[in-house]
This record gives sequence, C-alpha cells and structure tokens, in this order.
Amino acid sequence: MPDESIGERLRRLRRAAKKTLAQVAGESGLTAGFLSQVERNLTGVSLSSLAGIARSLEVPMNALFEHPPQQAPDSHQGHRQAFSPVDRGQTYERLSSTFPDSRLHAVKLTLPVGYQSELVAHEGDEFVYVLAGKARYTVGERSYLLGPGDSLHFDARQPHRLGNAGRKAAQLISVGTMAIFGDV
Repeated sequence: MPDESIGERLRRLRRAAKKTLAQVAGESGLTAGFLSQVERNLTGVSLSSLAGIARSLEVPMNALFEHPPQQAPDSHQGHRQAFSPVDRGQTYERLSSTFPDSRLHAVKLTLPVGYQSELVAHEGDEFVYVLAGKARYTVGERSYLLGPGDSLHFDARQPHRLGNAGRKAAQLISVGTMAIFGDV
C-alpha cells in the first residue's frame, strides 16, 4: 500500500497479529509509549527498532517499508540507493549483502542536524565509524562524542542511542551482528 505511512502500516500489521502495543513493546525492547508515537507518525524510528518490531510481528522487514536489496557482495559509491523508513531526515545505504548464515550487516547512515534516535537495546555487537560530522552515542550510562575517524564498538544489549552532535549532517558506517533486513 504505497500511500500508507509506516505508522499506519505498523498499526495494521500489529492488529492483524492480534497484539497489543504492550506486547510488541515487550518483544521488541521498546516502550508502548514510543510505539504509539511511531504508529501516529509523531516520531522517527531506527532500523534496529524496526527489525525488532518485524520479528515481534513475524513479518519480513520489507513488509514494514520498502528498502533496496543488496544482492551482490560488492557495493560501489554512487550506485547504492539511499532509503529512509520514515521522513525524518536520516537516510541509509546498504553496504553489505545477506546470505545464509551471514552475521555482519553494514549500513552507511546520514543523520541531519538535531537527529536523536530512540533508546534501544538488542542482541549482538555494534560497531560505528564516523566519516563526517559529529555523533554522540550514549551506551548505558556513558556518553561518547565521536568525530571523523573515531569509532566505537559495544555490546548492543546495553541500552543505547545515537544523535547528531554537530552543526552539519553526520555520516557514519554502522556494522552489527543483528539481522536487520532478514532478506536471505
């Protein structure tokens, strides 16, 4: 349904699965209040949160939003298609392909000035490398200010959030072991 917003789609799929906001929140590691805001299109939502929601609803990620496949093992600048699950300014580019038993999933993120993600926690490792701009990661109780060339590797089971800490768009490479796209 091309005219359907991601919030409307999430609500429709949640109701079709006969699940409450609280059930999906508990299964995806989010709060019911946050999910309610997403369903009403009042806030953005990260790829990792969408992956958790998709798992809770037992649907593939592309049931939530269209994203370009990355079938080839190589990925070239200028040939990748940028996408955004919600129109809040952040964009993603898939850098890695998926195949049976693949464990790494990489994306290039572009974060607009003022961007702040929701607080998330999920299985696996997460590694980020800042290409341009400034980013602030909060992991657990600790905050990390990162600039170009800086990186951070952490246990993603810890609550974490990402924000643009600069006065221009920030670009990062994010690599994790959480199966984001589930398109094997």
